Amino acid sequence: MKGQEFIRLASKLAAMGSRDEASCRSAVSRAYYGAFHAARDLLADLGFPVPFSPSAHVFIQRRLIGAGQADAHAVGSMLADLHRARLRADYDLNDVPAGTIQFAQSCVETAHSLDAIVVVCRQPPIFAEIQAGIAAYERKIGG
Repeated sequence: MKGQEFIRLASKLAAMGSRDEASCRSAVSRAYYGAFHAARDLLADLGFPVPFSPSAHVFIQRRLIGAGQADAHAVGSMLADLHRARLRADYDLNDVPAGTIQFAQSCVETAHSLDAIVVVCRQPPIFAEIQAGIAAYERKIGG
């Protein structure tokens, strides 16, 4: 299974015309996790395996943002935005906007955009630039 399958499910949930809050919040969550797995797979392919721990979310974001490459930075930033959105949708049921179809659709659009940029990140010479940038970032932080 690939993360894109979660993004497709999120799209279906957000496009069903369903206005129930649970479906909207679920779409946000699935959009985030689809994007998370797309970014995690990119990092693994770059040679930077992601730990299986709660810190994995920030691990991915910081390495992509810290790579010093525009496309990687965009993926890391979008992933951070989606992560915050998922936390709102999953954990704060009193956050009314986080349960709306508009919020869900926005998150799904962001996940699709992130996935498209991940495809760009896999192309030479961008792939090598990101790889070198993350290696430099890890040396800098001692990781």
